[in-house]
Amino acid sequence: MSKVTRNRLAGLIAGLSVGLLAQQASATEEIVVYGSASSVFKIEPAMFRADIDNYVRALNSQLRTALDQSHKPTPAPKVELANNTTPVRG
Repeated sequence: MSKVTRNRLAGLIAGLSVGLLAQQASATEEIVVYGSASSVFKIEPAMFRADIDNYVRALNSQLRTALDQSHKPTPAPKVELANNTTPVRG
């Protein structure tokens, strides 16, 4: 796995975990639900997957923007440290 992919994947996982922790932290108030509990937990799998996909895409674009802004390009090296080619003498 390349370093860029690993860094972006780590950022994505960190962002998802922070988002989930933030949701749990903000859900401290009491929630009153009227109706049967069985109707509350019926979720369409396609809708759930679409919501998760949209969330991941939005988070990915935010992370890419943040990484692109914080990425500083490194200049090319000015000194050649090692050379493994032999000079050709003719």
